Amino acid sequence: MPDGTPTTPTEIIHVKSRSVSCDGDASVLGHPKVFLKITGTQIMCPYCSKLFILEPGAVDNSH
Repeated sequence: MPDGTPTTPTEIIHVKSRSVSCDGDASVLGHPKVFLKITGTQIMCPYCSKLFILEPGAVDNSH
């Protein structure tokens, strides 16, 4: 994974699930597909800096 912690999101995506995946939009920013778990209210992709924000009433998709 890239070093450092990004501070500015490239895109903000509102989601309804604590489990998300990101591939950086293969046609533009492509990176390996990563699976992220939102433990609080948001998480940022360490590769492309997309910010995933959990909507109120979201479900927990853990198995």
